[in-house]
Amino acid sequence: MTGASSAWLAGLSDVQHQVATYASGPQLVTAGPGSGKTRTLCAWIVERLASDQAQPEEILAVTFTRRAAQELRERLQGLLGPRAERLSVGTFHRLAVQVAPLAGSLHVVEEAERLQLIDVALSGSGCRKSVSSLSSLISLRKGQHPDYGQRLSSGELDLSAEELQVFRRYEQLLVEAGAVDLDDLLLRALTALVADAMGRRFRFVAVDEYQDVSAVQRALTVALGQHATVLAIGDPDQAIYAFRGGEVRHFRGFLDDFPGAVSRCLVENHRSTPQIVRASAAVIAHNSDRRPPPPVPMRPSGAALTLWRSSSPFAEAQRVAKEIERLIGGTSLLAYDSGQSASWQQGSYGFADVAILTRTVARADALGKALGESGLPFSRPSVKPAQAVIESGQAVWEPFCEADQLEDQRLALLTLHGAKGLEFAVVFLVGLEAGQIPGLGRSDAERQEERRLFFVGMTRAKERLYLSYVDASLANQGSERGESRPSPFLAEIPGELMVAEAAPKRRPPKPQLRLF
Repeated sequence: MTGASSAWLAGLSDVQHQVATYASGPQLVTAGPGSGKTRTLCAWIVERLASDQAQPEEILAVTFTRRAAQELRERLQGLLGPRAERLSVGTFHRLAVQVAPLAGSLHVVEEAERLQLIDVALSGSGCRKSVSSLSSLISLRKGQHPDYGQRLSSGELDLSAEELQVFRRYEQLLVEAGAVDLDDLLLRALTALVADAMGRRFRFVAVDEYQDVSAVQRALTVALGQHATVLAIGDPDQAIYAFRGGEVRHFRGFLDDFPGAVSRCLVENHRSTPQIVRASAAVIAHNSDRRPPPPVPMRPSGAALTLWRSSSPFAEAQRVAKEIERLIGGTSLLAYDSGQSASWQQGSYGFADVAILTRTVARADALGKALGESGLPFSRPSVKPAQAVIESGQAVWEPFCEADQLEDQRLALLTLHGAKGLEFAVVFLVGLEAGQIPGLGRSDAERQEERRLFFVGMTRAKERLYLSYVDASLANQGSERGESRPSPFLAEIPGELMVAEAAPKRRPPKPQLRLF
């Protein structure tokens, strides 16, 4: 793989080429939206093999979702052919089972069994939290503390006495059931790596979406880096998973964990129009804790962003549905045949080119109902529990995300969190009221994360971006709590990049004919 066969480096920018060809030490790469992150990561892996620095079995690539891992495998197969099958590519949980296999009768609890155990642990504890909230809290604390077991024993987990009792009882029930949960897989793998059980196997490690790592995943990366050259790549402006332990400080901490590491930035945006790039950059620039340089749009100029104000969520959904029909030229003649449209012609987009994104699951579900009534085909994935994938006789447990379940040739109806890592020609960001995003009573840190979430939604769009909110005062509904005010993030978009469209006027009802 030399000379004319170095196609994996062709067309890379100067900085991408520097990343791909550097192997003298650890690298931290800040890669903004549409900057060719995955392409650069693949080029780095292929270059290690082409330069005879490693064998495929000595390279590990870790990412966060099954969908991202599958995309990475497919790209590497296109570049390497059968050799790609010998690479280790997968999620952190897949790595964990590989490093610390489950022995004997030990099994991973499914979500239903886990909730039952928590319910039993909750009984008689005096704790007033729900089972679901305790489930999230247990997962959060396990992700936040690589020394979780010691902290559980000493009580240093920032819990009430009642919560600590539930935590300890839950762990006891796991032991009695001969089980571990998903978070335990990562903790077990960390113990194995620190003990050097598998640490020397990999010579080169790439970690994708590094801005999303928890403290335990950060510790896993550091442990792997004791014997391997590490490439960490991601975007701190897209760090949106604090609720599960993914804090932006872990991304920045890479340079402390790996002294002498090289830091580079990929700033060229090849995905979105200049209008979308500049608008999203203007919004995220209001976060005081950010450091990356501004993005450079590489695509031709496009349409201005569109701002809508509607009187109710239902009116908003109807407006979205009608605009989608206009963009695609009618729902495959459905609107024309049913009399909803006076004419039909082929539009510029297909259903799969369009995404509707919301802040909350409840708002997405309400939109789904309205879209269903309109006859538009859409995919509304749910957040499912983890699923076991059998590989070489070993059950590999991985959590699901919404993007793993999207259906082809349908509109995508997703939460902002679920849209992470995806891109669409047309994006509708709906439900942009202050009460939804950033929400009321947020701390400064929470507000900055909500702004990053808004930024993620904006940067999913390649060509057209619609921003929509509900103003309850238009329908003379109460809004004394401020929930129907537009999100303050909308005011951070430069006015020259956005056009506000008035709501379509309602047609007066036709007068009934008199019979006499």
